[in-house]
Amino acid sequence: MKTKQSKRYVENPKIRSMRVRSWFHAVSQASGLTVGELDKVFREEGSVRAPRSCIWNKYKRGEVVPRSRYQGDGRPKLVERIEARYPGTEKWLFSPLWPLADEVSMEMGEIRRIYEGMPKSIRSIFVASEQEATPIFWRRCVEPKHACQLLHRFRNVDAVIALLAMVRESEIIQDRSQYEAAVKSTLQELQSCTELRLNGSNLDTELYRYLRSRWGRHK
Repeated sequence: MKTKQSKRYVENPKIRSMRVRSWFHAVSQASGLTVGELDKVFREEGSVRAPRSCIWNKYKRGEVVPRSRYQGDGRPKLVERIEARYPGTEKWLFSPLWPLADEVSMEMGEIRRIYEGMPKSIRSIFVASEQEATPIFWRRCVEPKHACQLLHRFRNVDAVIALLAMVRESEIIQDRSQYEAAVKSTLQELQSCTELRLNGSNLDTELYRYLRSRWGRHK
């Protein structure tokens, strides 16, 4: 699932590093290839430029964002070429997890798109059905603690994304009870979310520490 980012968005370097490393670890896990093998395999696939020095080591360290989106001549760039061979890897680079975890301000329309883009089992917690929705009211009324309890059943990245969406939504609508419940639940969920432990990475712990530090500054 991808999310449209605001033109004003300036990504925090720590978030950018985690985002790129999550993509690298997903590619490494899906392919079973070493850094050197990845460089060799994907350098040979249609690249007309000389390879940049140790580029895959830079991806591994989160220092460089890989090129993505299709080139003007129709040839796919690196992220798309890898996605074609290892489906599901590019979602880590474009996941709404990262802008939600960042400190940039968000609008309610962005939060709505994230809720609506979630798997049905999670979307239905927050988004009213066609029969229930009105031209103005799309959000389903759900008690925040109950929503958090429902999300804890999933124990995956989608649940973390939904909880972070609740945090950002609570900032917009100034609902302190939802904020406190969602912050607490996000940190709990990160401690049990094995999907972020890609190929031995410690991204779950790193994101947990980043968010705990960020939220602690705003208490």
